[in-house]
Amino acid sequence: MTQQNQDQQTSIANQLILQGDLSKLSAGDKVRYYNGYCGRMGLDPYTKPFDLLRLNGKEILYCTRSGTQQLNKLHKVSHTITSRDTNAEAGVYIVTSKATLPDGRCTESIGAVNIAGLKGEAYANAIMKAETKAKRRATLDLLGLGVIDESEAESIPNASVGALHTMVEANPEMEVEAVEVIETEAEKLTIGRLAIAIKKASNIVELKAVYDANKHKIETNTFIKEQLKSRKNELLKG
Repeated sequence: MTQQNQDQQTSIANQLILQGDLSKLSAGDKVRYYNGYCGRMGLDPYTKPFDLLRLNGKEILYCTRSGTQQLNKLHKVSHTITSRDTNAEAGVYIVTSKATLPDGRCTESIGAVNIAGLKGEAYANAIMKAETKAKRRATLDLLGLGVIDESEAESIPNASVGALHTMVEANPEMEVEAVEVIETEAEKLTIGRLAIAIKKASNIVELKAVYDANKHKIETNTFIKEQLKSRKNELLKG
């Protein structure tokens, strides 16, 4: 590798690590990064827990509705609405949500929406959106994820959302890797690839091979354990 290429790779790595900017990555590298990120979180990449937000020349990941739902289930996060307020002068409705883990750790976050001039169904939808934003933001804050929520991404002016999942669906690399993993590298699976391998197992024998090679990971990860159980039931039903 030439010095110029090394400098370019270092620059890209710095943008990715320090700023979370994926814009300089190739489509394939974006998919691999997404796949690995989902794996570290214990999430199934095929359910699109994250997607891309494009703003001011940068591309960053944001957490989708599917992502926060999976995180809540995986970490057993519970929510309590601690306050609901209306600032009539500003035309804003504000909800505060408290997210709590089973060990007692908790945090509070707010969700605010514009309600100026809204009536009827539009007003009702805004009220519900504020509660949703508060709950999702609380989950992400509690789990220490430095990403924004889907409802926040949609409200950012001049931002473009929804690009990464298209690359994932169109990229055959993920499909090939999943099949190869079942046959030859089950013992080396990350959580993300393990979820894919479970989904791709075409019969009980393949599914058992994945389980036997990764028993500890499966038994200690609630999300993966449920994925295995669900796939087993599907295969048994034929």
